[in-house]
Amino acid sequence: MFISHSTSSDEPVAGLRDAVASGLEAREYTVLLDVRFQQPGQPWQLKLARFLGECDAALVLVNEAALGSSWVRRETNILHWRKTLHPGMVLVTVLVGEVSAGQLKNSELRYLADDDVERIRTCSATEIDRLVERFPKIHRRPDDAVSKWLDNIGVQLAEIKAQSTFTRIARELDLPDEEHAQLIPGTAHVLLASQMLHTHDVARLCNALLVAWDGGLDRHRTAKLATMILPVWVDRDEARRIVCETDGLVRRVVVLNVDSPLIGQHYLDRAFCVDSKGYYVAEAHGRPPGDDDPESYLLDQCEGAVRAKFCLRQDQDLDVLKEPLNLGRFFLLLDAQRCDLAIVHRVIAQLLDKIPWMYVLVVSGRRVDLRQIWPGSPDEVLVLDPQFADGDEILVKAVVRRVTDRVGTIYGGSW
Repeated sequence: MFISHSTSSDEPVAGLRDAVASGLEAREYTVLLDVRFQQPGQPWQLKLARFLGECDAALVLVNEAALGSSWVRRETNILHWRKTLHPGMVLVTVLVGEVSAGQLKNSELRYLADDDVERIRTCSATEIDRLVERFPKIHRRPDDAVSKWLDNIGVQLAEIKAQSTFTRIARELDLPDEEHAQLIPGTAHVLLASQMLHTHDVARLCNALLVAWDGGLDRHRTAKLATMILPVWVDRDEARRIVCETDGLVRRVVVLNVDSPLIGQHYLDRAFCVDSKGYYVAEAHGRPPGDDDPESYLLDQCEGAVRAKFCLRQDQDLDVLKEPLNLGRFFLLLDAQRCDLAIVHRVIAQLLDKIPWMYVLVVSGRRVDLRQIWPGSPDEVLVLDPQFADGDEILVKAVVRRVTDRVGTIYGGSW
């Protein structure tokens, strides 16, 4: 049980924190609390990073200080993403004192407002007991994608031997100077893995990768690390809709209003935490200019991509495919920028008739009001329309090319 808070200058809330921790421990919870480890010379930040990936439940105390705390933002970002992928995880946010729900929704912690939110005003024993009772019996979650994501990043970084390389990576990731003393071989990779998932600037992530490469990380591990961290630039709350919409539905067809299949791949990577058990991808491209029968061409391209993924001969029909259980979701990433959407709609319908367990991610190119011009029912598709600034997609493609030029091909999709 992890407690996220900012109470160094708020004695009443610190008292609330300790009382809640005692109440949870009386119910046989193991409470993970940073103040118990903040001892001079002890790497408490590293313990904190590990707690974020291993806890089974979390409580966030939101007072005025927490609303502006970079540490609370870092902690809750990871905790909330874990809950997104594993809805059974218990994450309770508590508004303390005069902090309002409106303040939470307008703060950088706004994503917490979508989950369980409680309020405590008086910090009385009755309120504390009520809060402690909000937490049911918790079961270990052995297959948590975010925990594995953190671990896999750490595995690559652990191969770095020089402390000076860790320090340079930390500077690229904007890790505070006071935390650099904890960056020693054998433990630094845990803290840096957490910081990489907190850093959403793709240029910073790229520079951190290149520092790791220049610092001795081999080509193979640098390519793996690039696959895992570069998609972090994608907005988490937007990407998670691919996994499950806010109303609980899962859409078979997702239309992504961007100009590059690479961005579509990053959206899938972000949505599934680059977890090889969560998803796998085949890619198909639309018709070239001047093709006489664009619908047949597009269908052939899509079916060919599926056959290649499943090692079918060209003369084998897709009807023979059975859903591979326990391998995650199968996505066809369809670059449809030069295709008529009516043709795309018909081709997808034919594909889903043969492979009903398939998902399709359509990269449509930037269009005006895509929800209105989709030829089928708007309820059958999920439309994602990222509000990128001019040049954002170009920057991401340039970053990927820069890393690829140094270390070779970056793995596509989960690994």
